[in-house]
Amino acid sequence: MTSAAAESSLLAGPPRKKAPDAPKLVRVAREHGVGPLTQFGQMMSLQMKRTGIHTSEYYDFELYAPRYSAEERAQFVGTVGSHRLNLRLSPKSLRQHFDLMNDKSMFSTFLSGLGLRTTETQAIVNVSRSFGKMTVLRDPAEIRNFLLNDARYPLFAKPALGSLSVGSALIEGVDAEDEMLRFGNGKTVALEAFAQEVLKHHAKRGFLFQSAVRQHPTLTAIAGPALGTIRVVTVTEEADRPRVLYVLWKIPSPDAMSDNFWQSGSMLANVDIDTGEVLGCRRGTGLDTARVDDHPVTGQPIVGARIPFWSEIKALAEQAHAVFPNVGVMGWDVGVSEDGPLIVEGNNSPFHTLYQLATGEGVMNPRFTPVFDVIAARQAAQVKRNKAARKSERKRQRRGE
Repeated sequence: MTSAAAESSLLAGPPRKKAPDAPKLVRVAREHGVGPLTQFGQMMSLQMKRTGIHTSEYYDFELYAPRYSAEERAQFVGTVGSHRLNLRLSPKSLRQHFDLMNDKSMFSTFLSGLGLRTTETQAIVNVSRSFGKMTVLRDPAEIRNFLLNDARYPLFAKPALGSLSVGSALIEGVDAEDEMLRFGNGKTVALEAFAQEVLKHHAKRGFLFQSAVRQHPTLTAIAGPALGTIRVVTVTEEADRPRVLYVLWKIPSPDAMSDNFWQSGSMLANVDIDTGEVLGCRRGTGLDTARVDDHPVTGQPIVGARIPFWSEIKALAEQAHAVFPNVGVMGWDVGVSEDGPLIVEGNNSPFHTLYQLATGEGVMNPRFTPVFDVIAARQAAQVKRNKAARKSERKRQRRGE
């Protein structure tokens, strides 16, 4: 094994998006017969339609490909457009639960208290806040003692706030004699250096040590032991009855500790919402996209595989969303263990760009757009009613009623 420097023990973030370079323009022209002027024209058209697509995302989604009509290109959204869509479905004034949902330390405890199966938090690093009877670690000595003596491995470590797996690590165990942590990617890290890094970057906002989910043997046989969560996006098309809109399987790179698609070698699979069958899988983006039928390491078929506990996965996501009726759309990362599904994280503003990468179809397609419009109209009407009620209440207060 290799030894990791303290400053790089936790997962860094994805690289920043860059403007397209000349070689990329030339490759598209050569491989797809689409000249640079046409490419720029298509990008400008998308920007005028306020799709929120960055120039780099135009290439990520392969929107230069002749198979797309202008209408089909306009159905795609970028990261900015995805955020705008989610704001329509969950307006800020209706987001009463968002602080709770964004705090991973509280969110999992909240769901567990409601009887919804979720991850187990063994300890929380935080220098000032208390968490009832949960174990709180406030200095290097307490972190060291926990990891040497009290932790039940494997652990998944991650910030209490944040996304994209930034700052996370899978810890398989500890060598007590040398005080070295063994990470899921084969690296070893000095326990003292790790504790200092966690406190330096996460002491105030919080850092979690959770029991790592050992995934179902069926999925492990296909994709290896690293947990690949099932991304279930749910919507409240009917206000009191959330339902599944689409499902993806996030398959980790063979040498990764988490399943975020921005990590090199990670894969995204599109899953049939009725049967749980994998319909297609891809690795990479844009000109580097590769369609994947079989896993590159295990050799097992990905396309055609069926996700275990399928009805239970959908039911769990729908039950969890029902706890937050004012939220129009949510993304759930569900781990599938041998005993069934459990919620790893909930996201109140899911990246619909993942759906587009996995399927090659814009999220504003003819099937989904009417659903979004129904939710947005209902939410706008509720915002209007709330404003009228507040105005009426202020009038009563001025009259002394």
